[in-house]
Amino acid sequence: MKLIHLSLLFLLASLGLNYRQLYSTLAIHKESRRLERLAISSADEYQNPEPLEDNFEEKLSPDFWKFSIINGAGKVSHADTWHAAAMTLQDGLNINHIPDLEFPRESGDMTHQPAAERYNNLTLIGGRGYRPTPTSDVVLQFSSRASGNFYGTAGVSFQPLGTLGEDGVFIKPFDMFGFSVAGNESSIQGVNGALCYLALNWMPVKVNALPVDPYSWHDYEIRLHWINKKQWQGILSVDGEKLCEMSMPSFGPVEVHVWSDNSLVLHRPKRWWEIAPSMDLKFQDGGNKEFSVGYIRIFAAAR
Repeated sequence: MKLIHLSLLFLLASLGLNYRQLYSTLAIHKESRRLERLAISSADEYQNPEPLEDNFEEKLSPDFWKFSIINGAGKVSHADTWHAAAMTLQDGLNINHIPDLEFPRESGDMTHQPAAERYNNLTLIGGRGYRPTPTSDVVLQFSSRASGNFYGTAGVSFQPLGTLGEDGVFIKPFDMFGFSVAGNESSIQGVNGALCYLALNWMPVKVNALPVDPYSWHDYEIRLHWINKKQWQGILSVDGEKLCEMSMPSFGPVEVHVWSDNSLVLHRPKRWWEIAPSMDLKFQDGGNKEFSVGYIRIFAAAR
């Protein structure tokens, strides 16, 4: 009996010490099953929209973009400048961050809606309604560059259509596949810099470091390739060279997400009592930085 009690205590202690790892595993599994059910029930026939592009000349293309938002001080603005972030159109799209003078007095509480007060982010959502089919891939092409003093994260990715509302509140679990840049202070699954990134329900599933200098201009292509109703292949190429392929669940119709924020992602290596590594998410006031996109286009390409 004593041995049974000790075994139960050890099991409970292990569960308590590994709650973050267990939560991450369960969250990914639950979201994978949800996406699978949606994919099975989806229609076999699908008509993709016409090609769209934006070269960021004078103003955002209303055909490509549905909305943009800036998070800051726990609020959301649809202006081009708010709190500690701004968007300009000069030789492309430029997302700038400046020092947040209120940062020391702001809260990092991530349960605050629409986001924590310390979260400074600019997001654009567009290129909506495309889906790979047995006869066509969905292709997203763009150029980008991060400034040398970059911190936080930024990127260009696909996510399920309708993931984020115009009020800055997430309507669906955050699933994404695409290109990301993580600053030197951050570490996502042990890597930073230019990344090929798959996440389900906010949790990184697979993150590959890319042999690319994100602080120089490069041409990127993200391709979604249909394998079957439940499974896609995500492919990322840089300057015409395929550098990353990941198996991923079907997202259904997708939209494009471009962002730059002040997230500080910290990788915690596995310790002897843990079943896996873990991750912490905080925010940083890193001062001035810029993430730029020179052009962007999306289309369905025959296979």
